Amino acid sequence: YASVGCFFITALFECFIKLSYQRSESKGGILSVVKQDFLSSMRYISKEQTNIAKMLLLTAFSRFFVMGITIVGLPFFVRTVLGLNAQYYGAAESSLAIATILGSVAAGLLAEKLKIHRLAILLASMGVFIIPAGIVFLCPVDSVIKYVVTIVSFCGMQIAISIFSIFAVSLIQQRTPNHMIGKVMAYISTVTLCVQPIGQIIYGFLFDRFSNM
Repeated sequence: YASVGCFFITALFECFIKLSYQRSESKGGILSVVKQDFLSSMRYISKEQTNIAKMLLLTAFSRFFVMGITIVGLPFFVRTVLGLNAQYYGAAESSLAIATILGSVAAGLLAEKLKIHRLAILLASMGVFIIPAGIVFLCPVDSVIKYVVTIVSFCGMQIAISIFSIFAVSLIQQRTPNHMIGKVMAYISTVTLCVQPIGQIIYGFLFDRFSNM
């Protein structure tokens, strides 16, 4: 019921969005149009605005790291390493969801203050947040303490990646002409969606390989 209500409210908001539309003159069939759009957007990203390509790769790499370790690592730590029940894992997932929302809200509040050179701080913070989760497993403490420290560390990474992703996408949109935004954003969505399962597969092998170490 909550999902239905949210979709309905979103649809109502969509009714009030007014966008100008200019029909582009295209020659040839649909395949030639797709080919032309693909080549023009690739040329724009790789030659005219190389910073967009760098930002795209940086965003994809950060999602590869964070999503791989959170989606695969968190259930592995909670259920396999610590031996806790499903209630603890459910609480961990809920905490990550709240962290994602907090990161999105923080990105909106800090949109005017964040500068591009500060993106390095966000990337570094992802690595800093995971250090306590590694240290606590080396200490002779209770499983619940390891669980709490791990959740806090993972939530910190989730907040950082949410802020970074939103800010990076907004920068890309600002540097992209209106007639190219749809094509460029399609690349961003495709690349980030492709790297996430690859990261999960790699981290799955890594956790399995080093589970006893």
